[in-house]
Amino acid sequence: MNYSQLREVQLIELEILKEVARICNKHEIEYFLDSGTALGAVRHEGFIPWDDDIDIGMTRDNYDRFLRIASQELSDGFFLQTNETDKKAPYIFAKVRKNGTIFLKWNKRNIDMHHGIFIDVFPYDNVPDDEKEREKYQKRCRILYRFYLIRSIPDRTVQPEKSIKWVTVAIIRRVLHYLSKVIPVSIIKKITDNMFRKYNGIETKCLTCHMFSKVCVFNRKDLFPLRQIRFEDGFFTVVNNVEKYLTLIYGDYKQLPPVEKRKGHRPYKLKC
Repeated sequence: MNYSQLREVQLIELEILKEVARICNKHEIEYFLDSGTALGAVRHEGFIPWDDDIDIGMTRDNYDRFLRIASQELSDGFFLQTNETDKKAPYIFAKVRKNGTIFLKWNKRNIDMHHGIFIDVFPYDNVPDDEKEREKYQKRCRILYRFYLIRSIPDRTVQPEKSIKWVTVAIIRRVLHYLSKVIPVSIIKKITDNMFRKYNGIETKCLTCHMFSKVCVFNRKDLFPLRQIRFEDGFFTVVNNVEKYLTLIYGDYKQLPPVEKRKGHRPYKLKC
């Protein structure tokens, strides 16, 4: 994907973000720029120059409200993708996609679902304040989520490489996927989702996003109240102590990565 294509993808994602923000602002649903999108807003006032996705986060109650409302209020040309709206979608979070576009990832190439250019919408859930209890709980959540991914997606995320290690891991992944097919994916998804929501009826100081590749625990007082930040040509909401939030995820987030690591997701097939 060359720079011109990357920028076209970014602008379509920005269009989707504005549509999501419109619905959230209208219905007082709290959302915030998440992960690399928040990093881009702070460090670049927009996209990280080589990034090709947008992530937003919501507390679980806001996330559930968004799913109910967005399914009815998204403008023509947009699609809310969940397990309910797209049965074969292998996600336990939501995506909002642009119809008539394609951003096909290699490991999803054989999955019959909507593959449009998208933004991710992640729920944040309460976790125990007690550190030992929290560690045990998050370990269980990560095992369940990993099992769900193996059951849902037969291929590795990383595109093929000519190495024995890559082939070996790919074969193991496929074997585990087919062995796990004895359990319906809907059952695994339900168990995982219920586990993620376990502490949401309890007041806790801490929250997490269970879909993060890295275990991160955020203090509620650092996330709220939300505040405005510039991203590209608009203003969107971000967590209150965004500097601490980014440090927990990335460490020294102000330091640019080496040139060889400045890569996006490299779609297998692209249509803007």
